[in-house]
Parts: sequence; structure tokens; C-alpha cells
Amino acid sequence: MSNNPFIRICNLHQRFGNQEVLRGVNLDIFRGETMVLLGKSGGGKSVLMKHLPLLLRPTQGEIFMDGIDITKLRERELAQVRHKVGMMFQNGALFDSLTLFENIAFPLREDRSLNEKTIRERVSEALANVSLADHGKKFPSEISGGMRKRVALARAVVDLPDCIIYDEPHAGLDPITGADIDELMKNLQREKGITNLVITHEIRSAFRIADRIVFMHEGKIYWQGTTAALQATTDPLMRNFIEGNPSE
Repeated sequence: MSNNPFIRICNLHQRFGNQEVLRGVNLDIFRGETMVLLGKSGGGKSVLMKHLPLLLRPTQGEIFMDGIDITKLRERELAQVRHKVGMMFQNGALFDSLTLFENIAFPLREDRSLNEKTIRERVSEALANVSLADHGKKFPSEISGGMRKRVALARAVVDLPDCIIYDEPHAGLDPITGADIDELMKNLQREKGITNLVITHEIRSAFRIADRIVFMHEGKIYWQGTTAALQATTDPLMRNFIEGNPSE
């Protein structure tokens, strides 16, 4: 893991109408780490992560990726940024009318520079990475929820991004299947050097996979540290969150 930030978020603000969702976020993300983002629902986690591939543009603030302020780029200049950042959406966002193979191939076909042989090789490798090598001809309706998550992960990684954002990857999964998804994420980190950014409410998963945990509260970074530091913290807000106690 590099000591220099791969992504640096500086004084980021986001407002929707009268609602201020992000209130001056400052955060460094390091290449090759698994960073888990925790916090109560509505605290700004998903909104923050959607700024990294510039699906949202900030009201105020800067985001540097490999030293370049991506918030200053025009829409036609963002292709390279979006190539670096893959996203695994909470519901998988699969096309029901396409086979699993074609779902994973979809982002590659958007890149007109790739030939069919390269696309097929990339998709086959992505399917193998998530242990679905023999399932490419199936349709989403023919597979389980856990397998749909695997397909969504394969699609996120098929374009060879530098980092992947996972939005609630354990939603709707039983604990065993959730642990399998965790293992796949860590394998991608170890074997491909991918930076994992994981939004989750699953504390067990956070302790299992995180190199660093970041806690958001009311649109700001409230706490960050290692899993050991989180287990040892005496901060009342943090203890209530990790122990599942209602806030006072």
C-alpha cells in the first residue's frame, strides 16, 4: 500500500436544495487498501462515494486523483477517471434481458477500441475471478441473490479499474454468502492490487476485511483508524454504533 494518497478529498460540500448532505469532508484514500466506510443511514456515505467517479459534482471542494483535480474536468474529459473507478451497486443493477456474460461485457462494449476477442477474454477472466466460470449463459432470473452480487462484482472489475466502490455489498445476503463476498474483495486487493472502498452496516464484515475504517456522522468524517483502534475506542457515539445501542 502506497504512502501517497491515490485520492485526496478536500473540504467537500454537497447540497440538495436546502439540505446540506456533505459538510466539509477531508479524506485521503491510499492505493491498494481496503477502506470501510461506516455511519448511520443518511450520514452522507453513498453521496460521498458517488463523487469519486463524478456521478455527482460537489457544491464546493476538490477531489484529487493521482494529483489531478477531477472536479475541474469537463464531461468529455472524465472517461479516464471513470475507467479508474468501478462501482458495485447495492441491487446489482443487472439487465434482466441479458445473459450474465453479456451483463459483464456491457461496459467493455461501450469502449469502441476493444475487439471481440479481448472482450471475451476479459469477461471470462472476470467470471473466473468470482467463481462463476460455467454460468455465463444464464440469465439473472436463473441465479441466486449471492450469485447476482458476484456478477455485479465481475462487471465492476472487468474494466480493470484501480479501485472499486461497493455500496452495501452484503444487503440481502445470509452471513455465509456475505463472508464469500468479503473473501472475493480481499482476493482482488491481494492479487490485483485493487483499492476497495466499502460502504456497509455490517460490523462483522468491517472487522474482517478493513485495513482502515472511516466513520461518517452528519456529513463529516467523525473518526478513522484501524480495526484494533475501533475495538478499543471509548467514544460514546462509536461504541453505540458498533454495539447496536440506540443513541441517547
